[in-house]
Amino acid sequence: MEGFLARWYAKNTAKDMPRFRDGARLALENTPIGGAMLEVAPGPGYLSVEVAKSGRCRVAGLDISKTCVEIARENAEAAGVNVDFRQGDAAHMPFADGIYDFIICTAAFKNFTDPVGALREMCRVLRPGGKALIIDLRREASMTTIKRYVDDMGLSKMDALFTVLTFRFMLIPRAYTRQKLQAVIAQTKFRSSRIDERGMGFEAWLQK
Repeated sequence: MEGFLARWYAKNTAKDMPRFRDGARLALENTPIGGAMLEVAPGPGYLSVEVAKSGRCRVAGLDISKTCVEIARENAEAAGVNVDFRQGDAAHMPFADGIYDFIICTAAFKNFTDPVGALREMCRVLRPGGKALIIDLRREASMTTIKRYVDDMGLSKMDALFTVLTFRFMLIPRAYTRQKLQAVIAQTKFRSSRIDERGMGFEAWLQK
Protein backbone atom coordinates (compact mmCIF):
# COMPACT_ATOMS: atom_id res chain seq x y z
CA MET A 1 0.00 0.00 0.00
CA GLU A 2 1.73 3.10 -1.27
CA GLY A 3 1.01 6.64 -2.45
CA PHE A 4 -2.61 7.78 -2.71
CA LEU A 5 -4.02 4.51 -1.33
CA ALA A 6 -1.82 4.70 1.79
CA ARG A 7 -2.81 8.30 2.42
CA TRP A 8 -6.50 7.48 1.89
CA TYR A 9 -6.15 4.67 4.40
CA ALA A 10 -4.41 6.96 6.90
CA LYS A 11 -7.13 9.62 6.55
CA ASN A 12 -10.00 7.19 7.11
CA THR A 13 -8.45 5.12 9.89
CA ALA A 14 -7.74 8.33 11.80
CA LYS A 15 -11.50 8.38 12.42
CA ASP A 16 -11.17 5.10 14.33
CA MET A 17 -8.94 6.40 17.13
CA PRO A 18 -10.79 4.53 19.92
CA ARG A 19 -9.48 1.28 18.41
CA PHE A 20 -5.90 2.57 18.40
CA ARG A 21 -6.22 3.86 21.97
CA ASP A 22 -7.50 0.45 23.07
CA GLY A 23 -4.49 -1.16 21.43
CA ALA A 24 -2.16 1.34 23.07
CA ARG A 25 -3.71 0.56 26.45
CA LEU A 26 -3.06 -3.17 25.96
CA ALA A 27 0.51 -2.43 24.89
CA LEU A 28 1.17 -0.30 27.97
CA GLU A 29 -0.35 -2.91 30.26
CA ASN A 30 2.05 -5.53 28.89
CA THR A 31 5.24 -3.48 28.49
CA PRO A 32 7.24 -2.79 31.66
CA ILE A 33 8.17 0.79 32.50
CA GLY A 34 11.48 1.47 30.81
CA GLY A 35 10.95 -1.50 28.49
CA ALA A 36 10.58 -1.68 24.73
CA MET A 37 7.56 -2.23 22.49
CA LEU A 38 7.46 -3.02 18.77
CA GLU A 39 4.45 -2.54 16.53
CA VAL A 40 4.53 -4.69 13.41
CA ALA A 41 2.76 -3.11 10.42
CA PRO A 42 1.80 0.13 12.20
CA GLY A 43 0.51 1.79 9.04
CA PRO A 44 0.06 5.50 9.88
CA GLY A 45 1.48 4.84 13.34
CA TYR A 46 -1.47 6.00 15.43
CA LEU A 47 -1.18 3.21 18.01
CA SER A 48 2.58 3.58 18.46
CA VAL A 49 2.27 7.35 18.79
CA GLU A 50 -0.34 6.89 21.53
CA VAL A 51 2.00 4.55 23.41
CA ALA A 52 4.93 6.95 23.01
CA LYS A 53 2.87 9.80 24.47
CA SER A 54 2.96 7.99 27.83
CA GLY A 55 6.75 8.27 27.99
CA ARG A 56 6.84 4.93 29.80
CA CYS A 57 8.76 2.84 27.27
CA ARG A 58 10.73 2.87 24.04
CA VAL A 59 8.61 2.39 20.93
CA ALA A 60 9.45 1.13 17.45
CA GLY A 61 7.40 0.31 14.36
CA LEU A 62 8.17 -1.75 11.27
CA ASP A 63 6.11 -1.44 8.07
CA ILE A 64 6.73 -2.67 4.55
CA SER A 65 5.16 0.45 3.02
CA LYS A 66 7.49 3.39 2.39
CA THR A 67 4.54 5.79 2.29
CA CYS A 68 3.13 4.49 5.58
CA VAL A 69 6.51 4.91 7.26
CA GLU A 70 6.67 8.50 6.01
CA ILE A 71 3.15 9.19 7.33
CA ALA A 72 3.92 7.54 10.67
CA ARG A 73 7.06 9.64 11.11
CA GLU A 74 5.06 12.78 10.28
CA ASN A 75 2.45 11.82 12.88
CA ALA A 76 5.11 11.18 15.53
CA GLU A 77 6.75 14.53 14.82
CA ALA A 78 3.39 16.32 14.97
CA ALA A 79 2.71 14.70 18.35
CA GLY A 80 6.17 15.59 19.64
CA VAL A 81 7.13 12.00 20.43
CA ASN A 82 10.03 9.76 19.48
CA VAL A 83 9.15 6.51 17.69
CA ASP A 84 11.68 4.49 15.69
CA PHE A 85 9.60 3.86 12.56
CA ARG A 86 11.42 1.76 9.97
CA GLN A 87 10.65 0.24 6.59
CA GLY A 88 11.10 -3.51 6.38
CA ASP A 89 9.63 -6.97 5.97
CA ALA A 90 7.99 -8.58 9.02
CA ALA A 91 9.50 -11.93 7.98
CA HIS A 92 13.04 -10.44 7.93
CA MET A 93 13.19 -7.88 10.73
CA PRO A 94 16.19 -5.54 10.97
CA PHE A 95 16.44 -5.99 14.75
CA ALA A 96 18.72 -7.91 17.09
CA ASP A 97 17.57 -10.93 19.06
CA GLY A 98 15.64 -10.48 22.29
CA ILE A 99 15.32 -6.70 22.49
CA TYR A 100 11.54 -6.21 22.87
CA ASP A 101 9.26 -6.89 25.81
CA PHE A 102 6.02 -6.70 23.86
CA ILE A 103 4.97 -6.83 20.21
CA ILE A 104 1.60 -5.83 18.81
CA CYS A 105 0.22 -6.25 15.30
CA THR A 106 -3.29 -5.04 14.46
CA ALA A 107 -5.39 -5.50 11.31
CA ALA A 108 -2.41 -6.61 9.23
CA PHE A 109 -1.49 -10.23 9.90
CA LYS A 110 -3.96 -11.58 7.30
CA ASN A 111 -2.04 -9.67 4.62
CA PHE A 112 1.38 -11.18 5.34
CA THR A 113 2.76 -13.31 2.50
CA ASP A 114 4.92 -15.28 4.97
CA PRO A 115 2.93 -15.47 8.23
CA VAL A 116 5.06 -18.25 9.71
CA GLY A 117 8.22 -16.28 8.99
CA ALA A 118 6.69 -13.17 10.56
CA LEU A 119 5.76 -15.02 13.75
CA ARG A 120 9.19 -16.64 13.95
CA GLU A 121 10.77 -13.20 13.68
CA MET A 122 8.48 -11.82 16.38
CA CYS A 123 9.57 -14.67 18.63
CA ARG A 124 13.23 -14.06 17.83
CA VAL A 125 13.23 -10.35 18.69
CA LEU A 126 11.23 -10.84 21.91
CA ARG A 127 13.00 -11.21 25.22
CA PRO A 128 12.48 -14.53 27.08
CA GLY A 129 9.02 -14.34 28.63
CA GLY A 130 7.99 -11.54 26.27
CA LYS A 131 4.54 -11.45 24.71
CA ALA A 132 3.11 -10.79 21.26
CA LEU A 133 -0.47 -9.81 20.50
CA ILE A 134 -2.05 -10.27 17.08
CA ILE A 135 -5.40 -8.51 16.61
CA ASP A 136 -7.20 -9.10 13.34
CA LEU A 137 -10.39 -9.89 11.48
CA ARG A 138 -12.04 -13.32 11.83
CA ARG A 139 -12.98 -15.22 8.67
CA GLU A 140 -16.38 -15.90 10.27
CA ALA A 141 -17.21 -12.21 10.81
CA SER A 142 -20.65 -11.36 9.41
CA MET A 143 -21.22 -8.54 6.96
CA THR A 144 -23.89 -7.17 9.32
CA THR A 145 -21.26 -6.74 12.04
CA ILE A 146 -18.80 -5.23 9.58
CA LYS A 147 -21.35 -2.72 8.23
CA ARG A 148 -22.18 -1.67 11.79
CA TYR A 149 -18.47 -1.17 12.50
CA VAL A 150 -18.02 0.94 9.34
CA ASP A 151 -21.12 3.01 10.16
CA ASP A 152 -19.63 3.86 13.55
CA MET A 153 -16.48 5.24 11.88
CA GLY A 154 -18.37 8.29 10.58
CA LEU A 155 -17.06 8.06 7.01
CA SER A 156 -18.56 9.75 3.98
CA LYS A 157 -21.03 7.61 2.01
CA MET A 158 -18.47 6.94 -0.73
CA ASP A 159 -15.67 6.05 1.69
CA ALA A 160 -18.02 3.86 3.73
CA LEU A 161 -19.15 1.96 0.62
CA PHE A 162 -15.55 1.47 -0.53
CA THR A 163 -14.57 0.27 2.95
CA VAL A 164 -17.41 -2.26 3.14
CA LEU A 165 -16.54 -3.59 -0.33
CA THR A 166 -12.89 -3.86 0.71
CA PHE A 167 -13.89 -5.95 3.70
CA ARG A 168 -16.15 -8.19 1.63
CA PHE A 169 -13.95 -8.87 -1.37
CA MET A 170 -10.39 -8.39 -0.06
CA LEU A 171 -10.13 -8.68 3.71
CA ILE A 172 -12.61 -11.44 4.64
CA PRO A 173 -11.15 -13.87 2.06
CA ARG A 174 -7.69 -13.33 3.57
CA ALA A 175 -8.80 -13.55 7.20
CA TYR A 176 -7.94 -16.51 9.42
CA THR A 177 -10.16 -19.09 11.02
CA ARG A 178 -9.14 -20.23 14.51
CA GLN A 179 -7.93 -23.56 13.13
CA LYS A 180 -5.79 -21.99 10.41
CA LEU A 181 -4.24 -19.52 12.85
CA GLN A 182 -3.46 -22.30 15.33
CA ALA A 183 -1.74 -24.24 12.57
CA VAL A 184 0.48 -21.25 11.77
CA ILE A 185 1.37 -20.65 15.44
CA ALA A 186 2.23 -24.34 15.86
CA GLN A 187 5.13 -23.88 13.41
CA THR A 188 6.88 -21.38 15.72
CA LYS A 189 8.76 -21.56 19.02
CA PHE A 190 6.22 -19.64 21.07
CA ARG A 191 5.75 -21.53 24.34
CA SER A 192 2.07 -20.75 24.76
CA SER A 193 -0.83 -19.16 22.91
CA ARG A 194 -4.43 -18.15 23.50
CA ILE A 195 -6.97 -17.00 20.92
CA ASP A 196 -9.91 -14.90 22.12
CA GLU A 197 -12.76 -14.04 19.76
CA ARG A 198 -14.02 -10.47 20.13
CA GLY A 199 -16.79 -9.15 17.89
CA MET A 200 -15.72 -9.41 14.27
CA GLY A 201 -12.10 -10.10 15.21
CA PHE A 202 -9.77 -12.10 17.42
CA GLU A 203 -6.90 -11.48 19.83
CA ALA A 204 -4.10 -14.02 19.66
CA TRP A 205 -1.82 -13.84 22.71
CA LEU A 206 1.58 -15.50 22.31
CA GLN A 207 4.37 -15.91 24.87
CA LYS A 208 8.00 -16.71 24.25
